[in-house]
Amino acid sequence: MRESKILYPSPVLSQYIKYYWVLKTDEVEPVMIQTIPSGCVHLVFHRGENLNIQSKGLQPKNFIRGQFSTYGCLISKGNINMIAVIFHPLGLNPFVRCSMSEIYNRYINVEDLEDIELNHLKLNISAEPVVETCLRLIEIFLIQRLVGVDCNYQRTRNAICQIINQPRIEVNALAENACLGYRQFKRVFTNYVGMSPKEYYRVVRFQRALYLLQNNPEMEFIDLAYSCGFYDPSHLVKDFKEFTGCSPTQYLFSHSPYSTFFSEDCRLNVIKSHSRA
Repeated sequence: MRESKILYPSPVLSQYIKYYWVLKTDEVEPVMIQTIPSGCVHLVFHRGENLNIQSKGLQPKNFIRGQFSTYGCLISKGNINMIAVIFHPLGLNPFVRCSMSEIYNRYINVEDLEDIELNHLKLNISAEPVVETCLRLIEIFLIQRLVGVDCNYQRTRNAICQIINQPRIEVNALAENACLGYRQFKRVFTNYVGMSPKEYYRVVRFQRALYLLQNNPEMEFIDLAYSCGFYDPSHLVKDFKEFTGCSPTQYLFSHSPYSTFFSEDCRLNVIKSHSRA
């Protein structure tokens, strides 16, 4: 049996958390999950078996997954019982004491953060069998840590909104709108997001392409490229190969395109579940 649920945070945390993802399976056959750059940071608690990062060994039992610019593959032989907190692009910043650039392309073990309260939360979640109770524990932990944000956080947030809402925008324009020089803006943005503004723009552009294909799988690649802000289809193919390991045609043949970054489904206050025996 395999069960996957998406649940949504309380209103006070909705500007920080996109959703919670709960995955359970007791399948004997290996479960394979492809990972691609998502534009978001994740906090993950494994209550069952750890997932194996192909060619790199096991994931930590409890970890923060930073911004990724590469694709990968996770494998498990069953008995998955995982709770993942999927944050908005800047959502984790108010709650942890590290720069997002320090966790770029990395899985950071919760224990390595030397955060007493977070490690206590990890132990409580490991011992609690009820998912809903685990989510309450997570929310209590986060609400207790909620603090005000500074002007650079707001500058970065405004820049991300511009990247999301304008398929084609220059990084220099983002810096000008933030009233910062290019180098200072790049340093601030990378510190808060985990990757440079140009790199993050490419990830968001790629996620936009997935979202459009999700809703219109027959869309011509030339139309897709220009709708997403690519200069031409060859740049679209280049980004697909870098972020998925295959061309758009190959990707569509083997995957159903889906973007949790842009999907309206992940903005609705409902619970979705899927079970298969």
